[in-house]
This record gives sequence, structure tokens and C-alpha cells, in this order.
Amino acid sequence: MGTIMITGAGGFIGRHCVATARARGHQVVAVLRQDRDQWADDAGVETLYTDLTETHPLPEVDAVIHTAASLAGTPAQMQRDTVAATTALLEQLKQQAKPPTLVLASSIAVYDTMALSPHDMLNETTPVETVPERRDCYCRAKLEQEQLLRGSGLNGYILRIGAAFGPDRMWNGHLGLGFGKVLLRLGRRGKIPLSYVENAAMALVVAAETPVQGVEVLNVIDDDLPDRATYVRAMQASGWPRTVIPVNWRLFAVFASFIGAFPWAPGLLRPAICRARLMPLNYANTRLKTTLELPPLIPFAEAMSRSVNRGSND
Repeated sequence: MGTIMITGAGGFIGRHCVATARARGHQVVAVLRQDRDQWADDAGVETLYTDLTETHPLPEVDAVIHTAASLAGTPAQMQRDTVAATTALLEQLKQQAKPPTLVLASSIAVYDTMALSPHDMLNETTPVETVPERRDCYCRAKLEQEQLLRGSGLNGYILRIGAAFGPDRMWNGHLGLGFGKVLLRLGRRGKIPLSYVENAAMALVVAAETPVQGVEVLNVIDDDLPDRATYVRAMQASGWPRTVIPVNWRLFAVFASFIGAFPWAPGLLRPAICRARLMPLNYANTRLKTTLELPPLIPFAEAMSRSVNRGSND
């Protein structure tokens, strides 16, 4: 087995990638910003403490899984931690004698759902957002990351991961609005494009093992996707939310179409963001499973049980 470098190795998905890569026999270079000793007893993990936005020589490896990015923050923070870090990383890898395969952890947030109608199928042929200004800075940063990889000349995969969940991360923006112990659930039957964190990590590691020419896009979505009502009921076993108030997503979208015209409107009240998170769609993971030789994905009921009871490998 080869050596895999994992950026953002201390993050939610990154640390599961380290565990998965080690379980599959790989040596790992875990790239971190801050000193952590969680792998001190594992001789198969080399830790590298660095700021990816700065120019430092990187070890030559067989593949790189790039999960380092900001999930939230100001546009300036997103540009630095997501876009500038990716730019610097790619430049370093391009200079190596044998550039590695690059597996980018992107997001299904990049798709242009304004081009879809309710209950359409979202897959890898769906167009990506063409008007980034109408979306949040996370979506814009992911779009830029993808463009950087495509223009780098490196071989690799863009894995557009769904709403990642697992222990200590049950919430996602497809559910609605939370206020204290109350959830304003926007919609009932729309499927949530979930990706259990261990399934996502497995897909990233197997992609790193799989040769590719050029850049290939794969959506990382679980097999058995629950609707919003089913997910919220299961999540309530963790103690939140205590109260659920259902609201028709179409009515909320109409409201957003008026409020969203104002520049101060928060994310979910901007029409393109509202539609991306709340419009009921169908999702496919066919290309993922035909391209990569994945083991069976952990089903929703088991994944939710592990998450609620904190029974995963964390």
C-alpha cells in the first residue's frame, strides 16, 4: 500500500480519513495546523504541522486527500483558508518529480438548483452554479477550489460530498431553522442528501487508491436517504430538537423571494440558497459506486445509531 497525505487531518472528515487509510494499510502523512498528539502511538502516521497558505516543501506521496477548508466565516477567511490554501498546495504538488493523485473534498453545494424543478434528479450531469454571487461564500469557495484543480494539470477526483453527519455533527442546512430547542422544519418529504462521515471517508480513501486520467467528478451520497421528517425523528433521540414546527417549503420560498431582494437578507432567505437547501430532489450515487470499488456503505439506521450514541471510531 502507498502513502497518502491528508490535509485537514484533524477535522471532522479528515480524522476519519486517517483512520480509514490506516485500516486499509496505508502510511499516512497527516497535515495539521495545530499540534495534536492523537496519533502519537501509531508509527504509520507522520504528522506535519504547517499552514498550507505558506510555501513549504511537502513530502512526495502517492496521493493527497485535500479536506482542509473553512466551513464558515467571512469571505476573507474562506479565501484564505480554502482558496489560497488550495492554490499553494497545488503549486507545491506540481513541482514534484512525480505529482500525486489529488482527491478534493468538495460539496454538492456547488450545483445550480435554480436550473432544476422539484423532484428532479441531481447527479454529476447537473450544471454547477453559474452565478456564484447569489450563493454563500462556502459555495463560492468550493467552486473556486474545483476550478483550481481542473486548471492545475494534476490527475485527480472531485468528490462532491453531501450533508456530512456523524457523532457531534447531526445538524445540516437542509432541515430548516433552529431556535433554542425548537426546529422550524421546512418541508417534510424532501430527501436529505446525506453522507455519513465514515462513508465519506471511505470514498475519499478509495478514490486516492484508484488511478485516474484527468479530473473526474463523483457525488458522495449514501444509499438510503431519509426524508426530512424521518431524519428529524431519528435526530430527536439525541435530545434535540424538543419541538418541531413544520412549515411548507414553498411558502417559505415565496417569502424568501421578497426578503431576498434586500442585501442584508440572511442566507436561507436568499432565493438561490433557499432553493438549494429546501427544494425536494432525488439524488443518485450510481457513478460513485461504478467508478470506485467501495465496500457496502453503512446504512442510515446504523449510521444514525452510531451518531446518536457516539459509537463510531472517534
